[in-house]
Amino acid sequence: MANRRTEAHSGELRTGKDINLSEIGLESAGIEPVTENDFNCSHAFMNDLLTIVIAEDNLKDSLPVVTPNVNGVNQPIIRGVRSKVKRKYVEALARGTYTRYEQKTPDPGRPENIRMMEKTALVYPFTVYEDPSPHGREWLQSILKGA
Repeated sequence: MANRRTEAHSGELRTGKDINLSEIGLESAGIEPVTENDFNCSHAFMNDLLTIVIAEDNLKDSLPVVTPNVNGVNQPIIRGVRSKVKRKYVEALARGTYTRYEQKTPDPGRPENIRMMEKTALVYPFTVYEDPSPHGREWLQSILKGA
């Protein structure tokens, strides 16, 4: 049997019962146009309910609830709890990245040759446990590769 979950991070998470929180905000008047490079995403596809878990964070100042925003509508998601959220919020999480740079000196005899090494990671690592679309994994991977 093939593995059905899609990992978007490298940590292990505890599992629990699914939880549903409703969206907060005004409904969007329309859908933003997509470019040729975007995955073919219909309104129905972007509103599919996925079951995800956002990794917990041990940092003192971390918020226990992550709230992605899409077109003025917020979706609170509690860290460490299986949650059913629309695909559009999963996309917002997948596009939320930060980049750090580290200086490397390959030759200590020539310190003027400093290389900046880039490392990009997700702001909120998450795991997708259920996706009703057979194209969901491909869609997520295309976003993560392009982020």
